[in-house]
Order: sequence, then structure tokens, then C-alpha cells
Amino acid sequence: MNAATRAASISAAIALMLAAVWLFWPLSLGGSATYVSTHGVSMQPRFHTGDLAILRSAPSYSVGDVVAYRSVSLKTTVMHRIVAMDGDRFVIEGDNNTWLDEDHPSQDQVLGKLFLRIPHGGKALSAIRSPGALALIGVAGAGVLAAVQKPRGRRRGRRQPRRARVYSLPARAVARQVTLVSGIVALLAAAGGGVLLALPATQTDSSTVAVTQQGRYFYTGTAVPGTTYPTGRIVTGDPIYTKLTGDLTVSFRATLEAAGLTGLRGNLRLAVSIAAPDGWTADVGRGATVPVAGGTTTASVVVQSDAAAQLLARHYAEVGSGSNDATLTISPRLDASGTVSGHPFTASSLPGLAFSLTPTALKLTGNADTALSPSAATPVTVEQVSPRHFTLLGHPVPLELARIAAGAVLGLSLIVLGIAAWIGRSRSGGDPADDFLMKNAARILPVTRFTPGNTVIDVSDAEALHKVAERLDTLVLHRAGPDDHLFAVQDVETTYRFVLPIAPGDRPARLRPVVPENTSARLRSVPLHDDTRRLRRVPSDAGTTRLRRVPFDDDTAPLRRVRINAESGETRL
Repeated sequence: MNAATRAASISAAIALMLAAVWLFWPLSLGGSATYVSTHGVSMQPRFHTGDLAILRSAPSYSVGDVVAYRSVSLKTTVMHRIVAMDGDRFVIEGDNNTWLDEDHPSQDQVLGKLFLRIPHGGKALSAIRSPGALALIGVAGAGVLAAVQKPRGRRRGRRQPRRARVYSLPARAVARQVTLVSGIVALLAAAGGGVLLALPATQTDSSTVAVTQQGRYFYTGTAVPGTTYPTGRIVTGDPIYTKLTGDLTVSFRATLEAAGLTGLRGNLRLAVSIAAPDGWTADVGRGATVPVAGGTTTASVVVQSDAAAQLLARHYAEVGSGSNDATLTISPRLDASGTVSGHPFTASSLPGLAFSLTPTALKLTGNADTALSPSAATPVTVEQVSPRHFTLLGHPVPLELARIAAGAVLGLSLIVLGIAAWIGRSRSGGDPADDFLMKNAARILPVTRFTPGNTVIDVSDAEALHKVAERLDTLVLHRAGPDDHLFAVQDVETTYRFVLPIAPGDRPARLRPVVPENTSARLRSVPLHDDTRRLRRVPSDAGTTRLRRVPFDDDTAPLRRVRINAESGETRL
């Protein structure tokens, strides 16, 4: 990522942050947002207890807006909908209420209108505010701060403790990244653990239990023995010819079943009715009432088909119609109730058994199997208190297990954070060279010596060299000497260089490069004033060597080694 891209990303992040602050800054701190955690049922079905509503102040409010105001009569903040105007005041009512609010707030008393609804956000906000959650967040935050803050500089004049082991540069760079990631994970685990600890251990689950009702119709009767009825008996499924049969007995057996069904009571009876195509209906009989006991009961009724046919004929004679068809129906009248897992229910009705009535016969209508065996189901909503759980990828996860997992993640991330922070710590307190190495770990190439280009440019600071390496997308050469750190970027014949001296107490022996046998020699950084001078190693008194600027005869003369005449102390080119 180059500097322009980074600047654009930072600018976008800052813009988003400022927009979020402007949108959600609380009214109590000078902003325009009001946070309301909802309670009760007055705004159902849109809002439920524990939801979070974010409201923003507006220059004006109108009918239909959901607003919040401070109720004088209830001495609390109320969030309801504006339903009308009363002069310059608002008439307000809850969506689920059948009465108006007693208070009629004015424009100045309204805190704001609805901007955002967060389901269960109020519960989460209350959980985060709990002492346990705040303690966990504080521990995680302290760990992150301890991991990312820079160590203080070394105080002079105080005896330094023995240096601990320092890990390699790539390992320390990775460790710092792991420190940041584990710190974020620890913070999230602490916040999540706090929310989980604040949640109740139980929850109320709603489920639907179906009370099934199975019915079975069957009929019997006597008939004139003959070709049509050889045995003189009519059984279920036989056609019924009214001229050959007498009274017909129709029975109905009802069965009610459900898990946790108790306290079943009620009664059952059968009723017979007739209906003409022109809309005329009449009752032609009813059976005895039978109590419902044990979930199964049977009721019967006698169907007088000849009486029904005569009644139908009189109707058609009165209205002057030539039709003789009608529908005769046996309807079960079931009045039963009970409880399912402690929740009351009332059984629903089952369909009746219908026959088409002609002057000569009764015939079942529709499919015989379906008509003779009707069924129905009455849904009952059952609420049960059970251990709280969550659904993750379609599988329930108990709250207790989630708490243990959050604690384990928090503990593990804190351990990783501590180890990574120890590995990625600075080599010495406030060492700028070490900070530069860590910042550019991916570009650093350690060397023992290198030959600079024809043009050497000494940059002003490490950040400038970092920008050069980033712009050229190349490596940063690093030579750790006994007295200084030299960082360089090579661009063809141009060398960009930055030198950081090492304080006497911070000389790490492990970073010293391989040097010639003359261990008394040392390097010193000497700035170049023009392109015609180069650094040369020359002898000094007492047999030591130091750096001097030696002029060249022309600009194209390369760097050459010089031999030291130990006896005369002179230098030869």
C-alpha cells in the first residue's frame, strides 16, 4: 500500500468515524441521539421488551412518527406514536394500546423520532453495563494497552538489568501482529463473556402442540330382504334405497389425542339437517348427548329418511318447484376442552357426513374413505421454561457451554497475548533503530557490508527512508555496526542512507557484523559535502584507524582500498 492509498484509507475511516459520531452521539452529551430500552407491550408487534430504539431529534414532527418524550405523569421516558395534533401539542398513543397517553408533549418536550431499531439491543446494552462485563472488558483492554504501548526510555545513570533473550526480527514482527490480533480477540471474548454472564440462565420457549381429533362414521339399518339386500341388513358403505329401508342409525366415534393432554371434559351429540338447492334448510332430528370421557366417545342418531323426503316434498309443493333433490347431513356437535401441559384448549368441530337425498335413495357425497373418517387438529401454544440456549448453524448451544467457551477463549487469548508481547518487545527501551526494524520487518535485508552508488543521499529521518523504500518497492539494507545502525536503499547508482547512532549502553553484541582482524578499528559516519569526496580508512597514531575524507582527482574515480604503512604511519593510494 503506497502513501496515497494509505492516506485515502485513513481519510475514509476518519470520515466514517465522524459520521458515526454525528449520528449516534447521545443527546445528554450535546449530540442528537436518544437511546431507549423498550419495556412492556404497548408498541407490539414492532417492539418487544429488551429491544433498543435509537431516536434522533428533528426540526419538526408529524402524525405517524414514533417519538420519545419525558412523561410527567409516569416520570419516565415513553416511546409511542403521534396519532393527532391538539393545537401545538401532540396526541400520542402506543401501537398496541386502546387508550391515549395522558401527556400531550410539545415540540420542545419531544426527545426525537425513531431512527433505528435493534432487536434485543437493550438487553445487550444492560449486560455490557453489568459489573462482571465491565471487569472483563477492563482486563482485556488493559492487556491490549500493555501489549501495544511503547516502552519508556531508559533512565540514565541507573544500573541496567541483565538483558533477556531477544528473538529474531521476523519472529518479533509476527509476534507483534499476533499480539494485536489476540488482544482484539480477548476484548471481544471479554465483551461476549460479560453479555453471557448477564443473561438469565433460563428462557421461556414457545412451541405448538397439536390436539388431533380423529372421527369415524358408521351406519346400520334394516331392509326388506331380496335381491338388493339379501341379508335384510344395511352396513356402512352400502347404498341406501329409501323404499326398501326403514330407519337408519348413524354413529360417530371421536378420539382426542395430544402429548400432555389432561383434564379433558365435554360432550358430543349428532344433529341431522336437510338443505335444498334453493337455500332452504331444516333440522330433521338430533341424537342423545354423550359425555366425553377418556379421550374417546361415541354418539348416535336415528335418521328417518322417509320423514326427511316428505318434509322436502312439502317444501317444494309450497314454493311450486319441480325438483326433488336435497342434501341430508349428519353433523357432530363436539363441545370439549382440557389442558395441554397446563395450557387450556377447546376442541374444534369435525366435518359432517353428507348424503344426497333423492326420491328413491341416499348416496354418500365425495370420497367415501375421506367422508367416513374425518380428522382435524387444534393447535395449542405451550410455553416452557428451559435452560437458555443459542442456535448456531442450526444446532442448539447451551448458555453454560457458551460461557465456558467464552472464558476459555479469553484465557487462551490472554496467554497468547502475553507470550507474543514478550517475544515482540523492543530490544531496548525506546530504541529508534529497533522501532524502524519492526516497522519495516518485511523489507529489511541484514548485510555485513555494501558498496554505495555513485550518488549518496543522506535522508533526514527514518520515516523519509521508509517512504523511499515504499515508493521504489525495494528492500532496506541494514548494517548493524558497533557504534551505529546504517539503513540504505539502493536505486541503481543512487544510495539513500540513514544512520542511527547507538548509545554506549545499548550496544548489542549479537548485532555486530563480521569485521576485519583489527578489532580496534571503528566506523564513524561523516557527511559528504560534495560528490568529489568519499570516505577512506586511514591510519592514525597508536596503530588505530579512523575515517577521513580523501579527495579524488576526478569525479569518476572509484573507491579503492588503501594500505597502511605501520612503520611510517603514512597512507598510500
